[in-house]
Amino acid sequence: MIIFMALLIWLSPVSGARTYIVDDDGFSNYKTIQDAVIAASDGDTIYVKPGNYSEEVILNKSLSLMPLIGEIGPIILSGQGKETGMTVSSDGCNLEGLTFQGYSGAAVHLLSRKNRIENNVFEDASPAILASGSEGNSINGNLIMNCQGGVALRDASENNSIDGNEITSCNISIFLGEADGNSIIENNISDAYWGIWLDNSSQVQIEGNDIQSRSHGILLLNGSGLYVSDNLVMIDDAGNSTSRASLLANVSDVVFQRNKIDGGEIGLAALDCQNTELLYNNITQSNNAIYIQDAYGLNINNNSLIEGDYGIRVDNSSQNSIIGNLARDFVIALDIGAAEDNRILKNQFVGITDAAMQITSSGNCKILENEFTDGFRGIMLIESPANLLQDNRFQNVTWSLYVESQTKEGFNNSIDESNVVDFVPIAYLFDQSETQIRDRQLAHLTMAYCRNMAVDNITITRDAVFLFDSMNNSIINSNISECFGMRLINSSGNDILGNLFNGNGYSGLFLYSSDGNRIEKNVASENEQNGLSLLSCNQNIIRDNSVQKNLVTGIWLNLSNDNQIYENNITANSLGSQLSFSTGNTIYHNNFIDNIEHSIDTEGGNSWDAGNNTGGNYWSDHSARGNPSSDWPRSIKGGIAIDNYPFQDVNGWLAA
Repeated sequence: MIIFMALLIWLSPVSGARTYIVDDDGFSNYKTIQDAVIAASDGDTIYVKPGNYSEEVILNKSLSLMPLIGEIGPIILSGQGKETGMTVSSDGCNLEGLTFQGYSGAAVHLLSRKNRIENNVFEDASPAILASGSEGNSINGNLIMNCQGGVALRDASENNSIDGNEITSCNISIFLGEADGNSIIENNISDAYWGIWLDNSSQVQIEGNDIQSRSHGILLLNGSGLYVSDNLVMIDDAGNSTSRASLLANVSDVVFQRNKIDGGEIGLAALDCQNTELLYNNITQSNNAIYIQDAYGLNINNNSLIEGDYGIRVDNSSQNSIIGNLARDFVIALDIGAAEDNRILKNQFVGITDAAMQITSSGNCKILENEFTDGFRGIMLIESPANLLQDNRFQNVTWSLYVESQTKEGFNNSIDESNVVDFVPIAYLFDQSETQIRDRQLAHLTMAYCRNMAVDNITITRDAVFLFDSMNNSIINSNISECFGMRLINSSGNDILGNLFNGNGYSGLFLYSSDGNRIEKNVASENEQNGLSLLSCNQNIIRDNSVQKNLVTGIWLNLSNDNQIYENNITANSLGSQLSFSTGNTIYHNNFIDNIEHSIDTEGGNSWDAGNNTGGNYWSDHSARGNPSSDWPRSIKGGIAIDNYPFQDVNGWLAA
């Protein structure tokens, strides 16, 4: 009876899943994987023994394929010119522990739902794994090498997870096209050209990935609702001028935060983006750390940007917030062009070698509570009106503020004295008249379109004094030293009297396109360029100034006509005076003493004396008899100019 019952059980069909064994050596019932698939039913498991299987498998049943427990050695599905290694058209399949090599198309093509592709090896395929209209798959723990593409999700492949894969030496490591709701987490991508690339894909999570690329790390194109966090992106090819560590283009409602980016021509680019958060990212050694173009409503906050050419560049972008960022060791930290209504608050700019903040053709920006430390230029506003500057602090910055415009409107900014340089206030005056500034210490003074202003006994030793398109003002008895001196641009009829210009980085006093000014009784000494400089200036009076020990030239004129230069002491300069392409100037009653070269006059028709009664100049290297002398003329180097009536003695005209 017992034997009979056992026989009945053995002959009866077994309910539930079955197992099948495949061996390419023929020591099992199935020599090919496809034969086992044909024999199996939904829910069965196919164990594959180590070997080489050159076939294209159609997996049209819900099956699990994996190594036989205890077997050692690779299970290789070899393409050998075939296109697709395995096409999965049934839901709920599991592929584990297989090796796919040498397929001209996809090694695994997913056309179904809720499959698990885990712990497999892929090499030399295009791509390794392709999902087309496939949902809910788990693609985890695979090793993908030397493939044209690593993992590609296309055509509404949604709610898939791509987690913990090792992808190396692939042209495109992970690509999503029209694939929403997927997650890409903790993958290790190396030696890539394109790391993670999304196109027309929304509601995707990209988190904790390690990406090493020769060109592009993370690309997000034409999507929304993306979350990108805690990734590491490294660009290895420093010479690739087109490399983008991270690129966002035509996306909206994106959170891009806490990512670490190293290298690349651009670290993080956001083009044609809206309502996107760029937060707490750490970007180092990118030539352009953050680049924003045609963007609206971005929050660029609390990022750490270290070393490169540009920290943040913003072009044609409006209503963005740039708050709480650190930019260190850049040529230009923040460059804004053709951008309106942006908020720039509480940023730190450290060690900037050119301009910390350069704003061009941009208006209505709020620039508040920023800190500038150890740099060359602070804030530069070029053709940029209606900006508000308050509570900005400059420390050890050579040149804190510069504003320039071809129009009056471009100077119309609100810049109050809450802006300070080493705790000393900045003064910015626009379109004012009949105002007095007396007995003040200022870091900087700009007067634009001002009239009939009186500036008396001020001290500026940190920055500069600028007059733009200002008329009939007086600057008297002031100390403008150890900074950038004083500059008049398109400013006429002003009195510059009794001031000290000492030890400035350029010229002590520089005039451009400024006519009819009186420059008298000033001391211009030991400046690193010229004492007094005039470029395209006419009919100015330069009288009774002491111009000494300037590194280049005492008094320098270029393209400047009909000026009067007299009764000045021009002493111990490299070159006492130089006139180039200038005519109609009269130079007389000046003392030229101990200059390395006293004077040069090229390409001009100027008078170096005022006739035989009034006389010419005193020259310390020239012997003359009489005050003035009529028989001892002195030639002026550079052309045909002559002082016909030089003086024998210093201030000889006073004795005459």
